[in-house]
Amino acid sequence: MTSVQLLEKTEVWLHGISLANANLPNLANVVADILMLPRDKVFVTDVRADLVVLDILVPRVELENITGKQGELLEAIADISGVHVADNASIHSEGILGVIGTPRAEVDRYLADARKLENQIAHYASRRVAVVSTGSELLAGEIEDTNFAAIRSAMDDAGFEVEFGGIAGDSEAEIAGIVARLSGEGFGIIITTGGVGAENKDHTIEAIERLDPDLSTAILAQYKRGHGRHVKDAVRIAIGQLGWSTIFALPGPTHEVKLALPVIMDGLKAKLDRRDLVEAIAVPLRSTLPHHHHHH
Repeated sequence: MTSVQLLEKTEVWLHGISLANANLPNLANVVADILMLPRDKVFVTDVRADLVVLDILVPRVELENITGKQGELLEAIADISGVHVADNASIHSEGILGVIGTPRAEVDRYLADARKLENQIAHYASRRVAVVSTGSELLAGEIEDTNFAAIRSAMDDAGFEVEFGGIAGDSEAEIAGIVARLSGEGFGIIITTGGVGAENKDHTIEAIERLDPDLSTAILAQYKRGHGRHVKDAVRIAIGQLGWSTIFALPGPTHEVKLALPVIMDGLKAKLDRRDLVEAIAVPLRSTLPHHHHHH
């Protein structure tokens, strides 16, 4: 399946459709069913003479489910009572949803091209790395960020293109926002450093969890909650996925980042499952922590 982002262009115009007491939710449901979309994500937002406008509230669609569906859609809508479909009726959208109107004869070729393009983009993205440093002390310029240089020197040699993705403050929304933007810019690997501890200023894991509720984590050290400054019971690292971007949340200290990098690169090369990879990254990092942390 070729999954694509709709990027804000979510309206679909049905031209040549006139309604007389038709049930609008019913019409929206028929469209949702044919495009294989959840019924609660498709709405009729506007009805004018010879025009019905629908809004589709999903971030991504599978091209295979929507391409070339115009004929089938118009036929199904014509069966709804109170709906009249003109002979020259058509379906139009500004964005990717315009593929609904792809002529039947061209659907296979169109999908083959789309898959090829997607594979090329994914391959290109997989070599591009963005590094995001977190922490208000970095934003304020109080301490120097040495992680970006360390990551770039290690990964450049392995053929990756490493760019600085910016500094995020200690805010869940800010970290999630920067990571989501970088994913949209085609970075296949996003590495965040810092903010994975157990204190109340550590929000990186939660930020990535917003983007990927199924993220994989590994515990580096456990604490008694409420002990000292600890509001959480563990220091964790994580790997999440957003579209074709793999997100690594690593600790802030540069010596720990350097220990993680060879494991990350080997794991990507071996196409390790991310549950196994996050655990593999955790092994050398645990050895750097004072031993007694494990048993609190």
